[in-house]
Amino acid sequence: MPNPALAAPARAIMNTQVACIYEGWSIDRARHFLARHNLSQAPVIASDHQLVGVLSSARIAGFLNSDETYRAQAVNDSFRRATGTEIENLDELTQWVRRAQVYCTAHQIMRTNPVSAEADTSIEALRALALQEQTHAIYLTEAGLLVGVVTALDILAATT
Repeated sequence: MPNPALAAPARAIMNTQVACIYEGWSIDRARHFLARHNLSQAPVIASDHQLVGVLSSARIAGFLNSDETYRAQAVNDSFRRATGTEIENLDELTQWVRRAQVYCTAHQIMRTNPVSAEADTSIEALRALALQEQTHAIYLTEAGLLVGVVTALDILAATT
């Protein structure tokens, strides 16, 4: 016998209290935010609340432990976006690279295309998406705006 709960929309079980990282935050600020909220990852949103990515503590650790060349490129990219020019002085670039986590943004290291679905998607479709993508969190949107999150535990609780 089919489970009627599977036909319900995701909004019926979503959590609307979603801790988000803004794409313009420094990597350092995002790291502190994840730690303060005891999160391993959080969705990244633009200033208009469009879901643009997801940032995990693993990606932050990867950036912080990356080689100096990679961080120098990230710093220069950030500087170029802000000023329209490059950091040409090698000594100055070296100083900036030492504090790359302050000068580079969440947007630069986030994973784009987070696992997401519209809030009216059925719980059954969310369950299939979670299995297909091997994820524990699906971010819910309405017209691209982040409105909630459903976890694998939420799906399990709704369907058992």
